[in-house]
Amino acid sequence: MAVIVHLGASLALNPVVEAKFLDADEQEYYRLAGELLHGEYEFQSRRTLGFVLILALFRLVTQENLIATQLLTTTLFSLVGPLMYILVRRITGHNLLAVTVAVLVIFWPPFLFYGSTLYSETAALPLFITLLILLPRGSILTQNSDGGWLRCILAGVLMGLCIHIRPMYLLFTPLAVVILFLEEHHWHIALRRSVLLAIGCCLVVLPWSVYISVQEGVPFLISSNGGETISGGLNAVLVEQDYKVVIAPDGRETWVGPGKWLTESKSGYLNQEELKLPYAQRDKLLIQRTIAWVINNPFSALHLQTAKLLYMWGFYPFWQGAKQTLFGNLPTVILIGLSSISLIRFRCYLRHLSRLWILPVFVSVVALISWGSWRFRQPGDLGLLMFGSLFLWSMFVKPKRLMPLYMDRTSIKSFTES
Repeated sequence: MAVIVHLGASLALNPVVEAKFLDADEQEYYRLAGELLHGEYEFQSRRTLGFVLILALFRLVTQENLIATQLLTTTLFSLVGPLMYILVRRITGHNLLAVTVAVLVIFWPPFLFYGSTLYSETAALPLFITLLILLPRGSILTQNSDGGWLRCILAGVLMGLCIHIRPMYLLFTPLAVVILFLEEHHWHIALRRSVLLAIGCCLVVLPWSVYISVQEGVPFLISSNGGETISGGLNAVLVEQDYKVVIAPDGRETWVGPGKWLTESKSGYLNQEELKLPYAQRDKLLIQRTIAWVINNPFSALHLQTAKLLYMWGFYPFWQGAKQTLFGNLPTVILIGLSSISLIRFRCYLRHLSRLWILPVFVSVVALISWGSWRFRQPGDLGLLMFGSLFLWSMFVKPKRLMPLYMDRTSIKSFTES
């Protein structure tokens, strides 16, 4: 069902037939994949190789047919729904709740839209859910600690792969450790798992880090676009120009202003001569000047950060045309309301559900560092869809029947004594 629905949506949304009409990020990934196929690719510190490799493989399989390549990425993204079924079923033990979440994920309008694109999220999100499934559960969830050392290392490897495809998942690494400690009563077990998780992640990330650092002559962990990322969403230009409607390359109406992001040439931090400097030098200047601007203009920076979060979660601008508002903003705001009630109602299960409620926290951190793109929000939507479904089911089923795998402190104490 997931494959049929997503492929149908992709075709209904009129896939792009020429690369020049793709969004800027899509164009860049598609071009880099082509360069890799034709032996013209040059390693760079700005973009990691993960999604470029996947897209190059898809272009090779489809004989560089753009529409067929889009449909392959859509098929890969369609795994999100079935994987969410496995994750929710594994955490709660409630089959119908897991089915409900999976169906909502499959038909969630933002997922239908972004699943038909060539953004790197199409490959990263299914892999990220697999990581959440594989991440060992603690004794607070099961009578015995779930997972040995190999499972922890494999989860770390998956985290490293997610980072290679979407560097924003680097921000999830400390949150994964938080999850391990929340779900495990025995701190030494959680600590050991955290170390093993880090080892697995480093096995994937460090070879790239060493290679690109030697090539650039400057230490890099994943990517050198930190300055470009933070400066694009925090600058005086966004404050001055305020909200403004523009037309995207594919002809759709969009907007720029507080909450959005500007390229380094438009952010106002670099002059024409500085724009000609090597990328690593420009990026360093952007970091320094952005931090200085934030320190000197704290209220403007707070205004932009607030706008990012309000944009990410559908509150601003609330009206973005009938389609986007009715199928994007409105469902998101309703889902946030249901999820908030669910969190309050199931507050005693917060440790049990930590790997789901921490997802909106994760993407909010991404927004504060970068900008409030709905693309970046996708992991957070998964958590909201789970909690929204949990609230709806709690109207018909008692909480303890919704959480048959949950063990409160009394149960754990009784189990330990026995």
